[in-house]
Amino acid sequence: MTEQLILSSFSQKTISFSEATKGLRPWNNLILDWEVEYQGFSNGEMDEPQGYIDFHVAVEIVEALIRVKDQKTKKKAERPGYKLIVFQNMVLEGREWESYIVYDEPFKKDEIKKVFDVFQREILNIQRWVEIAESRARLIPSGKAIFECWFCGWVTDKFNDDITCFGCGKRFWSDKLWRGEKHENL
Repeated sequence: MTEQLILSSFSQKTISFSEATKGLRPWNNLILDWEVEYQGFSNGEMDEPQGYIDFHVAVEIVEALIRVKDQKTKKKAERPGYKLIVFQNMVLEGREWESYIVYDEPFKKDEIKKVFDVFQREILNIQRWVEIAESRARLIPSGKAIFECWFCGWVTDKFNDDITCFGCGKRFWSDKLWRGEKHENL
């Protein structure tokens, strides 16, 4: 026959609830993630050394406790929901990795479709970052960059009198167009 231990001896052999759940975060499940690594080039402006820059960008949708305004009490309370987070890590040659949170937005539990829409939007934005950085890494070190956008940094090796930036969509005109001279391609 088995013996039952007395309750006091049972409680002495266990750990407290707070200690048992110290590392437990119930709302950190990863729902969806996407990441990319790419390389750009710094031409030595703004106190940065000239050289290649390595990037690592990750987009994550995680379950999280978010702060929302309670409809009844009008006070902020923590509720289960989702967070969309974009992380960027970058390193210049000969330096340490730097990490940034580029974008962080909370969503309510019933806004899951909106979370996925924003996730797709951020991936499209990052793909544009990659194309800008790769144009810089390909053309600037070889000395083939003819035009560089002042706003986003996109470079090209072709010159036209009317250039639309691939990176930010801004339009640039040459002095010839500003003076009103006709161009054969327009």
